[in-house]
Amino acid sequence: MLVGGLRPDPAVTEPEIPTPAAPASAPLPPADLPRTPPEADAIVDAWPWARPSRLTGWLERNAFHPLLTALLVFVAAFLLFQVVVAPIVLAVGVIWDLTQNGGAEPPDMSVILEQLTTNGRLMMTANTIGQVVGFGLFAFAVTRLQTPDVREYLRIRKPDGPAIGLAAVGWLTIYPAVLWTGQLNERVPLPDWLRQLEQQQVDLLEGLLLGGDLSTLFLFVALALTPSICEELLFRGYLQRQVERGWGTVVSIVLVGVLFGLYHLRLSQALPLSLLGIYLGFVVWATGSLWAGFVVHILNNGFAVLASAVVRDSPDMDLESLESMGVPWYVGVLGIALTAAVVRALLARRQAVVGTTADARPVVVEPAPSLPPSPPVS
Repeated sequence: MLVGGLRPDPAVTEPEIPTPAAPASAPLPPADLPRTPPEADAIVDAWPWARPSRLTGWLERNAFHPLLTALLVFVAAFLLFQVVVAPIVLAVGVIWDLTQNGGAEPPDMSVILEQLTTNGRLMMTANTIGQVVGFGLFAFAVTRLQTPDVREYLRIRKPDGPAIGLAAVGWLTIYPAVLWTGQLNERVPLPDWLRQLEQQQVDLLEGLLLGGDLSTLFLFVALALTPSICEELLFRGYLQRQVERGWGTVVSIVLVGVLFGLYHLRLSQALPLSLLGIYLGFVVWATGSLWAGFVVHILNNGFAVLASAVVRDSPDMDLESLESMGVPWYVGVLGIALTAAVVRALLARRQAVVGTTADARPVVVEPAPSLPPSPPVS
């Protein structure tokens, strides 16, 4: 630098003015994970054995917001199950039964309604096929529109062993709380017509469980195994992932859990079902695997089926007497307290394995190196 025509001594250097450092931003906890930026090539979870899920599907290329797709998929899955697939299976089954019985003339509506209300096997079959197509296969299909890495996106990966054991213990502690909150929920005033409709649903289900016409194995597959797999694929697999990308971990667990409770269309049991749904979402996130949701869900539904089978095969036991006993408030509160302890243990286990690293972190996938062209074959 020249000042006043003089050349400075080269041995003398001007002091450097330090550039102020940018303020360091604190790492975001998993609950505050922002929406995946559109320029991200993939997302990856915190677990050491997790692999990136490439965001190259049709929905990602067309910049569909994760929250929008979550809403659309939830509504579409519900309609596909309840309005399309299950009714079609029921209609085909009724027509088949009537033709097999030799009916020459078209049956009237009373005969059709009698078939629908008395043929328990047909109703369970329609419900099972509806869940497989409307929930399970549909969840796989829409996930394929997000990424080619479907299993990784849905968290269908090996779980953390000790954590999945804790998740099962947590079901034992939360089950009394679920029953107790169900009793509280029943005290909420509802219209008489809605209570009558729900009571008809309960009577129909109890008739199927206690009627004796359907085997325990058939009921276990229809009411425990199939819902555990298909509902977890849709709710904790796809929907929770999408909401997590949009609003973070905590909101995704709570919101999808509440949607799970409302989807069953029983407002008198919305609170306990939502509590169970929130716990299912938490254990899937805490263990890093959808298998935790499968295990807890099948424990919950399977216990109800097996308990009904015991009541059905024991003449000295009566389901109404057992239900009238209820759950004391202190048992429900104790269940909540013990579940909170299990939740703390699951959080500690997750932190011991992955620290505070968040799931669904955006990453850049390096393209595979191109190979040199092979020499021409003469």
